[in-house]
Amino acid sequence: MLDMSMRKFSSDLIKKSVMTLEGELIGTVDNIVVDTETGVIKSVLVTPSGTNRYSDFPLDKSGRYMIPLKSMRSFKDVFVVDVAGGQKMKASQ
Repeated sequence: MLDMSMRKFSSDLIKKSVMTLEGELIGTVDNIVVDTETGVIKSVLVTPSGTNRYSDFPLDKSGRYMIPLKSMRSFKDVFVVDVAGGQKMKASQ
Protein backbone atom coordinates (compact mmCIF):
# COMPACT_ATOMS: atom_id res chain seq x y z
CA MET A 1 0.00 0.00 0.00
CA LEU A 2 1.30 3.45 -0.93
CA ASP A 3 1.83 6.12 1.69
CA MET A 4 -0.37 9.04 0.59
CA SER A 5 2.17 11.67 1.69
CA MET A 6 4.87 10.07 -0.46
CA ARG A 7 2.48 9.87 -3.40
CA LYS A 8 1.80 13.57 -3.10
CA PHE A 9 5.51 14.31 -2.77
CA SER A 10 6.45 12.37 -5.90
CA SER A 11 3.66 13.96 -7.92
CA ASP A 12 4.88 17.38 -6.75
CA LEU A 13 8.32 16.61 -8.24
CA ILE A 14 7.15 15.68 -11.72
CA LYS A 15 7.20 18.53 -14.28
CA LYS A 16 9.21 20.88 -12.05
CA SER A 17 11.92 22.88 -13.82
CA VAL A 18 15.57 22.16 -12.99
CA MET A 19 18.03 25.05 -13.27
CA THR A 20 21.69 25.79 -12.61
CA LEU A 21 22.77 28.25 -9.90
CA GLU A 22 23.30 30.73 -12.73
CA GLY A 23 19.63 30.45 -13.75
CA GLU A 24 20.09 28.39 -16.91
CA LEU A 25 17.35 25.83 -17.55
CA ILE A 26 18.66 22.24 -17.55
CA GLY A 27 15.31 20.55 -18.12
CA THR A 28 12.15 19.23 -16.51
CA VAL A 29 11.68 16.45 -13.95
CA ASP A 30 10.26 13.42 -15.75
CA ASN A 31 10.49 10.66 -13.14
CA ILE A 32 12.28 9.51 -10.02
CA VAL A 33 14.46 6.50 -9.17
CA VAL A 34 13.66 4.93 -5.80
CA ASP A 35 15.63 2.33 -3.81
CA THR A 36 13.01 -0.42 -3.59
CA GLU A 37 14.40 -1.74 -0.30
CA THR A 38 14.48 1.55 1.62
CA GLY A 39 11.97 3.67 -0.30
CA VAL A 40 14.53 6.48 -0.50
CA ILE A 41 14.66 8.56 -3.69
CA LYS A 42 18.09 7.99 -5.22
CA SER A 43 17.95 10.26 -8.23
CA VAL A 44 15.71 12.41 -10.34
CA LEU A 45 15.35 11.82 -14.09
CA VAL A 46 15.38 15.13 -15.94
CA THR A 47 14.38 15.56 -19.59
CA PRO A 48 16.91 18.00 -21.13
CA SER A 49 15.49 21.32 -22.30
CA GLY A 50 17.95 22.00 -25.10
CA THR A 51 21.03 20.85 -26.95
CA ASN A 52 23.58 21.68 -24.23
CA ARG A 53 25.01 18.64 -22.46
CA TYR A 54 25.88 18.90 -18.76
CA SER A 55 28.81 16.55 -18.23
CA ASP A 56 28.25 16.44 -14.47
CA PHE A 57 25.36 13.99 -14.82
CA PRO A 58 25.09 10.61 -16.52
CA LEU A 59 22.29 9.92 -18.96
CA ASP A 60 19.87 7.01 -18.74
CA LYS A 61 19.01 4.93 -21.82
CA SER A 62 16.24 7.41 -22.71
CA GLY A 63 18.64 10.39 -22.72
CA ARG A 64 17.45 11.86 -19.41
CA TYR A 65 19.89 13.24 -16.86
CA MET A 66 20.20 11.16 -13.70
CA ILE A 67 20.67 13.81 -11.01
CA PRO A 68 21.11 12.69 -7.37
CA LEU A 69 18.33 14.16 -5.24
CA LYS A 70 20.89 15.15 -2.59
CA SER A 71 22.51 17.58 -5.06
CA MET A 72 19.23 19.42 -5.70
CA ARG A 73 17.64 22.25 -3.73
CA SER A 74 13.98 23.09 -4.08
CA PHE A 75 12.78 26.68 -4.30
CA LYS A 76 9.01 27.00 -4.79
CA ASP A 77 8.41 25.86 -8.39
CA VAL A 78 11.98 24.94 -9.42
CA PHE A 79 14.92 22.79 -8.41
CA VAL A 80 18.39 24.32 -8.42
CA VAL A 81 21.49 22.20 -9.06
CA ASP A 82 25.11 23.24 -8.59
CA VAL A 83 26.71 22.28 -11.89
CA ALA A 84 30.50 22.29 -11.40
CA GLY A 85 31.19 25.89 -12.26
CA GLY A 86 28.38 25.87 -14.83
CA GLN A 87 30.38 23.52 -17.07
CA LYS A 88 28.51 22.24 -20.06
CA MET A 89 29.40 20.75 -23.40
CA LYS A 90 27.79 21.71 -26.68
CA ALA A 91 25.83 18.90 -28.26
CA SER A 92 27.63 17.34 -31.19
CA GLN A 93 25.88 17.95 -34.49
